[in-house]
Amino acid sequence: MKNLFILGFILLSTGLLARPTQDSLLLKIDKRNQEIIGNPSNSKKSLKEELQAIFTKNGLVLEDSLWQSIRKAVQADSDKDTSIVVGIGGKNVTIKLHQTGFNGTKSFSSTKTISAGSPSSNDKQVEVGLKGIHVKEGNEEVHVGWNGVQVKEGNEVTRVIWGKDSTKVQAKDRNFYQRKGLNLYLGLNGTSGNLPAVSIAQFPAPLLSTDFALKPMGSRYVGLEIARAIRLSSGKNSRFNLGYGIQFDWYNFMFDHNRIIQKGNDAVIFQPIINGNGGETVLTKNKMTVSYVTLPIMPHWTYSKESAVQMIGLGGYVSYRLDSYTKAIEDKTENLHKTSSNLFVNQIRYGVRAEFALKHFPDLFFSYDLSPLFEKGKGPDVQAFSFGFRLL
Repeated sequence: MKNLFILGFILLSTGLLARPTQDSLLLKIDKRNQEIIGNPSNSKKSLKEELQAIFTKNGLVLEDSLWQSIRKAVQADSDKDTSIVVGIGGKNVTIKLHQTGFNGTKSFSSTKTISAGSPSSNDKQVEVGLKGIHVKEGNEEVHVGWNGVQVKEGNEVTRVIWGKDSTKVQAKDRNFYQRKGLNLYLGLNGTSGNLPAVSIAQFPAPLLSTDFALKPMGSRYVGLEIARAIRLSSGKNSRFNLGYGIQFDWYNFMFDHNRIIQKGNDAVIFQPIINGNGGETVLTKNKMTVSYVTLPIMPHWTYSKESAVQMIGLGGYVSYRLDSYTKAIEDKTENLHKTSSNLFVNQIRYGVRAEFALKHFPDLFFSYDLSPLFEKGKGPDVQAFSFGFRLL
């Protein structure tokens, strides 16, 4: 492995592939005309037949795998000259492919005839192209490209990126908090705003001040986010990043009464289920659920994982409503009442969010909708909020 790695760097830095060694066979191919440059017997033969004749003359066999590599390189849509070097029986065969001939002249050279023998699986195979240099020996491979070096041994792959010491950079990054990946938000939600007073002289009243009374532990918020981050600035002890991503989230408003929210002609109303005795049916569950797809934007500062405070984020979000529905279950009969409706809920939602990451404690979040939950004049003037934990 070490020898392969060194060989890749030597080939890249010195250009030894461009010089035929003493025991080597050098072939030059005109890509445009698909013929051997300088071969006097190429008038009626195909390129493959020419190569086979030259290989046979030198006691070699043109393997199908090598021919396919040459054929692919010849047909490649590139105006750059390329080379293919393959080791056969411990000797080098260098094949240079020129776009329009070799400096306007055609010449053929062979420095020394190679002894007969087929390539073995342990021979070094070297390929040079626009993507860099590729060296293969058995099950070990080294690729030296413009962006770094890749070493493959069996199923194990090691990459080294040009520039800073990649091992040190990665280790340094691991010491800082990372806000990216798949995040799960779990918490509670509620509403705030102006609720109507009891001023309607009818029964049942369409809207009461108690209609948005919620069960605190039953009103739950769930969000699932795929997060990414761009580093904007970096200091010794902190970094400033721009977080973004996509999120799916759900508000569950669990009402603490027996009146079901419904879509009326002009606005939402709350109505009970009247039983046979003329009274309200008791409900064990009475909720409204609204789901959104959300685009969060979260500028945030990150600190060392050893710090007490590891991340502070202050940002916002814009959401599009996907669905909204009501669900109620009667106490005695367990009859289910479920209705899907827009309920005059605003199609677009936007708000602000704060996040905090503390050492030895789950991450915290708080979100507050700046947009009202319902369309103007179609329901109570309330905004939704949520808070809880963000789990990585």
